[in-house]
Amino acid sequence: MLAPWPNFEFLFLAGELGYLPKDQYSLSELPSSSSVIQAFQTGKLDVAFLSLDEVLTLVALGIDLSIISVIGQSTGGDALLVKPEIKTIEDLKWHSIGYENKAAGALLLNELFSLSNLNNQTLQLFEVKQSEAKDVYMQGNIEGLIVREPEKQQLLQLGAREILNSNVLQHRITHLMVARKEILQSKESQLVYLLKRFYDAYDYYLQKPEDALTTIAVRLQIYPYLLEESFKGASFIEPKDALMRLSGSPSNVELKANQLSKFMTEKNMLGKIPNDFHSIISTRILESVVYAKP
Repeated sequence: MLAPWPNFEFLFLAGELGYLPKDQYSLSELPSSSSVIQAFQTGKLDVAFLSLDEVLTLVALGIDLSIISVIGQSTGGDALLVKPEIKTIEDLKWHSIGYENKAAGALLLNELFSLSNLNNQTLQLFEVKQSEAKDVYMQGNIEGLIVREPEKQQLLQLGAREILNSNVLQHRITHLMVARKEILQSKESQLVYLLKRFYDAYDYYLQKPEDALTTIAVRLQIYPYLLEESFKGASFIEPKDALMRLSGSPSNVELKANQLSKFMTEKNMLGKIPNDFHSIISTRILESVVYAKP
């Protein structure tokens, strides 16, 4: 139901801690965001953790879904990394950049162009999925890669240099939890329980960070200290704050969706999409979590 990203790991942590009955919940990690989108589109997933641009992609495909929580934002976790010999942005001229063709990559490229004299004609752009980034870097054929955590930390350990990250973006990369609309009623109690256990796992991380990091690191096969660094690039949004962002007319998430959909449409990344995003937001599950009796 998700691709690698630090804050999404709290769902797997909930599973490792025994918070989720294995006979009721099946957790799966897919190698890339594209894989998650495809699995959700074909009905193989009931719930998914996605960035806002990925949610908009599904909406444009006509998938009936509801945003049920705001998980966090990228605060440097998405970045353009380059080979050590690339000292400045301008040094990338006539070189190659690999990235997954999502809004995060497009937003960082757009920022790169605005900060330099570079453009589509002076760079070679290649599609590189996140799961392939480490291998591509080690092969040495591409000078720059737009990656996300935790892959970012792994490439930095290999000597890559960071020259741009998501902290500079006007359109913050927002991560969400979504569910198929048909299960909001049929499996409402299960969704409430799942989301509550997710936040319980986050609380466990706050109370016992070393234990939590070690557990997550074993699953990801990454050193705990690198995992700790990766969390610095991903802000976490508490449930009450998440509810505020989903509430109101228009809500904070609606405004962000409108802004991002315009950008994606201009970049030919999005097909026909509604202007009103109110219908794809449901606060019911999160309200049950926030206002649940102890």
